[in-house]
Amino acid sequence: MGPNGIEQFPLRFDLFELDLQSYQLRRSGVPVDVPPQALKILVLLTSRPDELVTRKEIKETLWPGEPHGDFDSRLNFAIKKLREALGDSAERPRYLLTVRSAGFRFIAPVRAGQVASSNHNARTNGSDGIGARGPAELGRTVAAGNGLRWSRRKVFYLATLAVTLAVVGVVVLRRWSDVVESGTWPEIRSVSLILPQPRQTIIIRGTGFGRHDPYRAGNTRYIAIRDETAHWAAGRKIPTNEDDVTLDVVGWGDGEIVLDGFSGAYGQQGWKLNAGDQISILVWNPKSGAGPAGYRTQVASTVGH
Repeated sequence: MGPNGIEQFPLRFDLFELDLQSYQLRRSGVPVDVPPQALKILVLLTSRPDELVTRKEIKETLWPGEPHGDFDSRLNFAIKKLREALGDSAERPRYLLTVRSAGFRFIAPVRAGQVASSNHNARTNGSDGIGARGPAELGRTVAAGNGLRWSRRKVFYLATLAVTLAVVGVVVLRRWSDVVESGTWPEIRSVSLILPQPRQTIIIRGTGFGRHDPYRAGNTRYIAIRDETAHWAAGRKIPTNEDDVTLDVVGWGDGEIVLDGFSGAYGQQGWKLNAGDQISILVWNPKSGAGPAGYRTQVASTVGH
């Protein structure tokens, strides 16, 4: 008798059929070349789908009395050949799951069925003396047990998916509520005069700016002032601009941002403001990430112009 007494008919999983009479593995009806020891391990695993088969059980079944070190190398080689035959991988297993330091688990649904041959049909008609509980009935019993285990796994997967979607939904709703609370999208309505000097008060007014802590002597990801004429930028960096001019943020509310001017490398390598330079101001909402809001102006020559 084979595992679980079901050697009269094949075990099927995915596109594979494991014929326990001819001791052969087929994929879509085509024989698959599997080394004998690897095939024995497959028989052992598929006879107990979704159950842990320990390394000790495999050793006692395939290599009784062998030294432990020699067993480890043989087992690892056989498992490698089995995965190659199935087109499986240890990193993303579809069939053979490694349980670290314990053993292996066959994770694909396994179903039992009859071999499509005249000899087998004769046996299922009662000529082999099996009696009322013949291979067909036994096949249905095994398949029902496997179906129950698979149903439980599906319930677990569906429950996990539902929880994941719920968490994602909460995150999305929170981010969306942040956008709505902050005026849906940041908008710059006015900017005070920008002068050709490092220390100055710049006031940016609008809606949807969110809230941000004061940010001195360092770059922030949520605001940028770019001198389009001289080709440098302060604040948020862009891939083509590695300038080290920073912005000193002294106040940031939903409707107003107050800067104390420029610091860092301002004045070096031509990174400074000149009267008449074209300026772009960009603002993102720190809470929702919405943006940027854009505004264009020019550097004034004096406070009165």
